[in-house]
Amino acid sequence: MQYSNPGQRWLRHATVEDIPAIEKVFAHARQVMAEGGNPRQWGTKYPYPEMIAADVRNGNTYLLVDNAGETPDATNGTFEAPELEEVRGDHERIIGLFSLFDGEDPAYGDINGAWLDNDPYMTIHRVASSGLGKRAASDIISWCMRHYHNVRIDTGPNNFAMQHILETHHFIRCGTIGVLDNQNPDMDESRLAYHRHDH
Repeated sequence: MQYSNPGQRWLRHATVEDIPAIEKVFAHARQVMAEGGNPRQWGTKYPYPEMIAADVRNGNTYLLVDNAGETPDATNGTFEAPELEEVRGDHERIIGLFSLFDGEDPAYGDINGAWLDNDPYMTIHRVASSGLGKRAASDIISWCMRHYHNVRIDTGPNNFAMQHILETHHFIRCGTIGVLDNQNPDMDESRLAYHRHDH
């Protein structure tokens, strides 16, 4: 699909060739979180290179992109909601990214609280913005909820921006979960657990 406005966004699966750019987006996201008072959600290392590569290789990573590389002012304005289109723009920019998983998440088995239900669900992980455009996380969450009706996600207790986005999109805070990461001692082990199920 070709978009008449280069600022129009779409989603596509990441490929191995995208990994260096993905790593830069995550580095930017860690910096923004640290500067915003949330340095311990991802620490200084997460997500790890082997994790990034596995997500891409297994088809779990999605990129939110536009084609405004030579016309950055084109991102100003209102466009159609992004959809999945497996095309690469000639002047493509990564606006944001995330990983999406189908099936039970091992980290979600033990919750201090209670999920909304035990029905099959999708899990969103590793949402990050490149800083090249606004509302990246909101576009990502909106797309997921347009296509999947039972979705879980977690975020750091100090990630107030993501908490606001999730609650704006009618996710319910269900409690806390723990994540143990021996590779990254400067990372918090506690996460807020969110769930939305549209019946």
